[in-house]
Amino acid sequence: MRISIRKHPSRTIQQSSGLAVLVMFSVVCLPAVLAAGWPGHGRRHAVSVAQGRSELGARLFAEDRFSSPNGDFRQSCAHCHMTNQDPEGARAYTDFLPRSWVPWRSTDPRRDGLRNAPTLLDSSEMPRLHFDGEFGSLKELVKGTLSGRSLGWLPGEEKQAFAQAYAVVAGAQRETAKSGQSYAELFKEAYSVDIISMTQDQVLDWVATALSDFVRGLKSERTTPYDEFIRLNGLDESPSAAETPTAYSSRILKKLSDLQAQKRLKLNARFNQAALAGLKVFLRCDQRPGAGNCVACHAPPLFSDFRFHNMGISQGEYDKAHGDGAFAQLMIPDAASAARPAAQFKETASAAKPAQADLGYWNFVRLDSPDRRPDETADSFLRRMIATFKTPTLRNLAYSQPYMHNGMYPTLEDALSELMANSDLARAGRVRSADELLSKIRISKADIAALTAFLSTLNQDLGKTRDADY
Repeated sequence: MRISIRKHPSRTIQQSSGLAVLVMFSVVCLPAVLAAGWPGHGRRHAVSVAQGRSELGARLFAEDRFSSPNGDFRQSCAHCHMTNQDPEGARAYTDFLPRSWVPWRSTDPRRDGLRNAPTLLDSSEMPRLHFDGEFGSLKELVKGTLSGRSLGWLPGEEKQAFAQAYAVVAGAQRETAKSGQSYAELFKEAYSVDIISMTQDQVLDWVATALSDFVRGLKSERTTPYDEFIRLNGLDESPSAAETPTAYSSRILKKLSDLQAQKRLKLNARFNQAALAGLKVFLRCDQRPGAGNCVACHAPPLFSDFRFHNMGISQGEYDKAHGDGAFAQLMIPDAASAARPAAQFKETASAAKPAQADLGYWNFVRLDSPDRRPDETADSFLRRMIATFKTPTLRNLAYSQPYMHNGMYPTLEDALSELMANSDLARAGRVRSADELLSKIRISKADIAALTAFLSTLNQDLGKTRDADY
């Protein structure tokens, strides 16, 4: 460093003093600064890491080379969990099919998968994943998908599936930097790990970590007309920690009534009188006509309890194939003799195969589950779990049709009409192992119109807020 001394003597002294301070700073302080980072460096580094993880996760999410080479097409996570890739419109990380397609295999010649693709938004809030609760964590879900039927793999092919995933990310099939950053480079930037030096199991664990982190970042937004209505009127968006959904609904209904009586309730074009009428049906939990009892399973703010209920949907599918009352006669083993999961009870009902049905969570629930009541035997508990499926979120339904776990209902009106009919059957004792809440749904066709108006206010504008490009 060169410092001019052709100035006043006093200024020369100041400059010399400044130089001494600079030297002292360089010797004593600079190493500490470099270790801790310059002001703002930590924040910029965190942003860079987050961007790197997002880029890596999105690329893995769209990677179709994880598919079985023996299938008739290559599949990726993004094929079933779409955003804006289809000209039909925006999606809430779902597709448009009743049951998502799977690659055809000569030894398993099927095109339709077992279930409708659920939204991935808010998956990180779910204690168990898939409609039947097969997986207990996002990492389990990722590994199950990488080796599952969705990507064309058959039971018993897990080793080949994991070898394929390893080859794509870090082995023989890995990309070179000529086509952009390699997975090795992306993992290095995102997680500071060298996957090339790792074993296959270690690489797969990092792939599961990266994909889990990507899905964990997929959140619904609180920007819907309903959310605006709640904030505008000073209403609590969810039950308190010790409050049941029914107690919450009673409290909110009273607040709505008070606001209306005082002429202080605020509506607007995005949440109008029709939506308000639907909200009241949604919240009512008594046994009078017009009580939807919806909030018991679909409590705000995520509009799901993420628990498992039998609402008669699987029975309806089975009886449609085999005749009314057929599901009630289906032989289902008791707790002592049941080998779960059972392949025959993880199938779509078919007229040609009467022993097959979809029993949902029955296949995976543990007999020591917290869902089991203190006075419940293993047999009675397992019977209660027949044909139970996870409560879906009601947010962004405009971007996730068709509805229910089997995708049999193209519109909200269809789905609500089915629940209305099934609640009548449940009160007549004609739904096998019906959830006790099913009989408490007491809605009419007029209520269905109101509920549809309310449910339409739970949609954020995914057409504007999602712009993924896989």
